[in-house]
This record gives sequence, structure tokens and C-alpha cells, in this order.
Amino acid sequence: MNQQYLEYVRSAVSLALADIHGQSKGQLAAFEGSAMIRTTRFKRQKVRTVVLEKRRVCPITDPMHCPETRTRKKPFPLIEELTYCTSSWRRAISVLDTHQKAWLRYCYGDYNYHDKQLQVVPYIWEQFSDQCAVRLSKKVKLRLQGLALLAVQVVASEIKGLPREYTYTNLASMTGVQRNNWQMHYAGHWERLLLLIKGLDEDSLFSVANQRIARRQLLTA
Repeated sequence: MNQQYLEYVRSAVSLALADIHGQSKGQLAAFEGSAMIRTTRFKRQKVRTVVLEKRRVCPITDPMHCPETRTRKKPFPLIEELTYCTSSWRRAISVLDTHQKAWLRYCYGDYNYHDKQLQVVPYIWEQFSDQCAVRLSKKVKLRLQGLALLAVQVVASEIKGLPREYTYTNLASMTGVQRNNWQMHYAGHWERLLLLIKGLDEDSLFSVANQRIARRQLLTA
């Protein structure tokens, strides 16, 4: 996947997960606005009996005059065109692995998906632990685990164009160690966490693009 196509998929996923429903009425409101009636009684003399299958029946209630009225000339659509056009991307995202789905929704979605970052951290830490070439002490592990969530937030902010920059001094202060200690024992692991998350981003975008193509081919076959 080249960089140009990667940016296209990013834009499509961001649009598909954006909160665009606040700009228009939902389905229930559309039904409400397109099927209103006016219930005024007949002005003529009340009908006491009606003919039903050659029989005269006395109705329990009086008939109502109910001409249809509309609040606008054209009823609201039950689904917005943009919502419909981006539905294939949301369907593709919904069938991805849990960590890929959580990452895309957190990174490219609106604030409703903010909690999805918590589902990404266990996967990133598992990948980091499997690929770590050196044995880490328990104290170092605990400190790095605390930074895994921060690494997820840093990469997501960078992708969104709102980078959150942390110097080694800032990171050392967060972990409670001296800057020299951080640079010697933690800096390499921090960079590794960032690389793993960036790799997850590219893999997730690649997977959702392939899923969408496969599902569209299945529908048109």
C-alpha cells in the first residue's frame, strides 16, 4: 500500500466514522415529520349509522376527518446520502480483529469511540513483550506499561495532525527516573512502542481496505 492510497483510506475511514448525524434528523424524526395528520371532525351532521354488508350498524365513535399534512414539501430521507455512501467502510471495520477495530474507531472516529484506546493497549503490550530482545526487570516493565497508553495517544494525535510532543525530560519525569537513566534504559523501548502502534495503524488500514473490496466483489458476483 503506497502512501497516496494510505491517505485515501485514512480519509475514507475518518469520514465513515465521523459524527454526521447531528446535522440532520434521524429515522424516527423523519417518520414523525412525514406522516402527520389533522384530526378535525366532520362539519356536517353526525352519522349515526353506517351500512356494513347490507346491515345498518351504529358506530361506537364518530368518524374523523383526517387529511394528511406535511411540515415540509419534501419529507426527510430515512438515511442521509453520506451515511449510506460510507456504510461499506463501517461494515468492513466491523469484521476486523478486535485490536484493529478498536484502533480505527479510536484514532479516526469521534469522541464516542474515545474508550476504544483501552482495547488497543493490551495488544500493543503483548506485541512488545514478544518482540523485546532483552529481559526487563519488573520495575522497568511496570513503568513501560504505564507509558503504553500514552504511546497510543501520541501516535493517534500525530495522525490527526495534532501532535503531542514529549521530550525525554518529560517522559523521565512521568516515569519517576532521571533523564540519563531514561535515555539509557527506556528510550529505546519507548521508540519501539511508537513503531508498533504505527505498524498497527498501517495494518488496520490495509485490512479494512481489503475487507471492503472483498465484500463489494461478493455482492456484485
